[in-house]
Amino acid sequence: MSNKNNARRTAVEVAFDGADITKSIRPYLKSMTYVDNEEDETDELQIQVHDRDSIWLEKWLTDAIEAASAAKLKMDAVIVRENWTGGGSDAVLPCGEFELDSVAASGPPAVINIKGTSLPFSAQVRQTKKSKAWENYTLSGIANEIAGANGMVCMYESAADPFYSRVEQIKTSDIQFLETLCHNAGISLKATNRILVLFDQAAYESKAAVFTIKRGSGVYTKYKLNVGTADTQYSSCRVSYVDPKGKCISATAKIEDYNADAKNNQQLEITAKVADKDEAKALAEKLLRKHNRYAKTASFTLPGNPDLVAGVTVMLEKWGGWDGKYIVTQAKHTVGGSGYTVQVRLRRVLEGY
Repeated sequence: MSNKNNARRTAVEVAFDGADITKSIRPYLKSMTYVDNEEDETDELQIQVHDRDSIWLEKWLTDAIEAASAAKLKMDAVIVRENWTGGGSDAVLPCGEFELDSVAASGPPAVINIKGTSLPFSAQVRQTKKSKAWENYTLSGIANEIAGANGMVCMYESAADPFYSRVEQIKTSDIQFLETLCHNAGISLKATNRILVLFDQAAYESKAAVFTIKRGSGVYTKYKLNVGTADTQYSSCRVSYVDPKGKCISATAKIEDYNADAKNNQQLEITAKVADKDEAKALAEKLLRKHNRYAKTASFTLPGNPDLVAGVTVMLEKWGGWDGKYIVTQAKHTVGGSGYTVQVRLRRVLEGY
């Protein structure tokens, strides 16, 4: 806890390869940004320092530049909101572990940009192309084996766990192969902090909202609302599969307010290997949700809030047609000269799928 008599402030703590460099970096720090993504994209850490005396360029960055080319240097960061609500209470946002991805110098004025990523482009899981036949595996089994082979751990957070009698990985990296399987199964994938997380978005969307953004309340500084129709307005989804014996297995999922008499109904047609009608129906529901989920989106800039991270839900109130529950797809936390802010991207939670 902080001293309750101190003014509220936000501090950052930074470590390189386990060594705390917070005190060393503090006099030079211009900003630190942590980008937390819900799925498919890696998380990022960006640190910007001024270098008027060329200390960073000529002395401190020599090892970092060499490490960036070899993707060996580990970076850790924490954002601490001190005494924000009084009483000496702090709120902490652990950003996790990153590997140094790039170092860039520019000027004048002399500025150094240091960037880390939760899954480096040079990582074996991302770069090495493999060919392998996976026989009699569940999706969780494949994910756990891929994680273990790449020095990671797997968190499988979905009730659905597709089984594959045989699926082939052909000249594809492990992460691309796993992404394809997840997309086809309607399951989300996130790589963060040496962890592969596979999760069911419907379960995340069902959680209670952690924050409410009410129009005119002053809890935000900027906003943008959007409604899209391209690839987001399917009224139904049909999954079908013809087995080796010629039997057709199919099932259809429909949106909650489906109107059979509507003239603008669009059906998403998917061919996928399924064992029975129940599996086809479950997959149709997941894929209908996946294709329709970006119909309504929003973005807000707010004062820094460690509770606003990817995967949590928030409520929008008094925004007319945009009212309702949303899930955070990206949270961009920045600590710099203008204080601590967070930019969130939201998409409307889908009901009735």
